[in-house]
Amino acid sequence: MKKLDHWFICLDLSKMDDILVGYAKFLTSVMKPKTISFLHVIESGAVADEMVDLFPDLKNKDDFEDVIRAELNKKIDKEFDDGDVETRLILKKGRPTDQIIDMMKTMDPDLLMMGKKTGYVGEGVIARRIVKYVPATILFVPENSRYAIDTILAPVDFSEQSANAVSFARDLVQKNEGKVRAQHIFKYPSHFFPYMPSDEEKKKIKKHVEDQKADFIDEFDIPDNVNFTLTLHKEGRIADEVYDEAVRNQADLIIVGAKSTKKITSILRDDFTDKMTYYSFGIPLLILKNKERHQKFLKSLFD
Repeated sequence: MKKLDHWFICLDLSKMDDILVGYAKFLTSVMKPKTISFLHVIESGAVADEMVDLFPDLKNKDDFEDVIRAELNKKIDKEFDDGDVETRLILKKGRPTDQIIDMMKTMDPDLLMMGKKTGYVGEGVIARRIVKYVPATILFVPENSRYAIDTILAPVDFSEQSANAVSFARDLVQKNEGKVRAQHIFKYPSHFFPYMPSDEEKKKIKKHVEDQKADFIDEFDIPDNVNFTLTLHKEGRIADEVYDEAVRNQADLIIVGAKSTKKITSILRDDFTDKMTYYSFGIPLLILKNKERHQKFLKSLFD
């Protein structure tokens, strides 16, 4: 299994914190991290001033930070009181997205875990920015996540990163003898638009996709117990096809392999990952990355 030794989890003093901390604890039964760092960003000094006014016992902003630290440590210690994993809590001030990206550079974690609140305005924009500029693998945990990994859905485009996602999914379900489903979504070539291809042409297209699948299985040694679904996408959002497949198979987790080709701009034009990040699935979504490649790409890009 790909080693994810250091986890970084973002907390925001909402009910989502209990879900994130609980899900992280559950996940340690499947993966074995060495350290977990929890981050809370205090957005502005004005908020701290209001809290001091509301609670006279808080004499200054330092007292306010102590209250936050005590509250979050209480939630963390409730789940991680056995000492199996080293935990630490970090408080920062500023804009959450900027602080998260900066801390990723400083701490260099292998996994970033964030809550994903369904239907919140701007939630998708923040998530997409994080995905683009953070080299670590990212896990988005929605509010109604199940503490289970019995079935994993891995959307694939027959690339190396897709094969890595399938392999990682197999490692995760191995302990409980779970299932991995790979879904490939294809469209009819654009030159048919606005007309539908003939029945003969449809057969040729389906055969071509079947051949691609066979080549993918052979090249990356995908085992027989990975079940494939070939989905024809006709209209609407591609993410809808993934969601339908996930619901149909009662998937507990969706894993997508982020692009990491030799082209520097590939990570900024990863349309499929971008769409998946923006979509509200109600199912945990893992964006699997090759951290070393992404670090090199970001360094080259900003240099």
